[in-house]
Amino acid sequence: MLKKIILLIVLFVVLGSVAWAITYHTDYATGMAIKYCNDCHISNNVAPNHLSFWVKEHRLSAEKHPNNCKDCHQQSFCFDCHNGGGLDADMHSSTFGPDYMPKSHRSDFREIHPIKAREDERSCYRCHDAKRFCAECHSKFSSDALTSDSHRRQFRDIPLSSVGPNHASFTPADCKNCHVNGALPKHEWSLSHAREARRNLASCQTCHPDGDVCMKCHNAQQGLKVNPHPRNWGSVKGRFSRASDNRTCLKCHAPGTF
Repeated sequence: MLKKIILLIVLFVVLGSVAWAITYHTDYATGMAIKYCNDCHISNNVAPNHLSFWVKEHRLSAEKHPNNCKDCHQQSFCFDCHNGGGLDADMHSSTFGPDYMPKSHRSDFREIHPIKAREDERSCYRCHDAKRFCAECHSKFSSDALTSDSHRRQFRDIPLSSVGPNHASFTPADCKNCHVNGALPKHEWSLSHAREARRNLASCQTCHPDGDVCMKCHNAQQGLKVNPHPRNWGSVKGRFSRASDNRTCLKCHAPGTF
């Protein structure tokens, strides 16, 4: 009798394992036969390199080339955590943070994500739910909130004059009529952009990587000749000129004039 009970227990465990594998464990690599599971899951246990600290340290393994994650896992396995909206609520108290972001979402991504979204919004929807995730921010803005002194506002809501049309009535072919060589036209943003640049210059550099746009005004030889230096520049300029062998200074100043 005891032997029958033991056999029934073993059978129940085996059938339960198979049912779990079929029902839940569906994110292993396509074409991978179950017989290969034991190569990693020795004695049906967790793979030796996937122990308790794996959640914290797997990024290092995944970034190494070549990595072998795809040998066992499909990309859907990654999306269990890297879903753009944070981990499940019961994981928020863990020591490794509430949000797991992919490498493409660097610190300035909030500023440049409209550009990426216009390129291919479907890439956003792979991880984010448009109605829920996007609406968390985009539903908070009113038309009055778009009048701040910044060119981050949605371009279609910026009037060209007090009675003129909005950008929404134009096509990309019309841009060059005002934005000659890609330059921003003169408007109130030019009076307040210094504050934005000091707050996060890296966000400016995502669209203006070489600083050429800055040179149209911040130049001692042409343009508006606006001085970009801080108030204490006289006491520190020698150190900066020596560090770059004057190359940086010569972008704006003629030789022998500084």
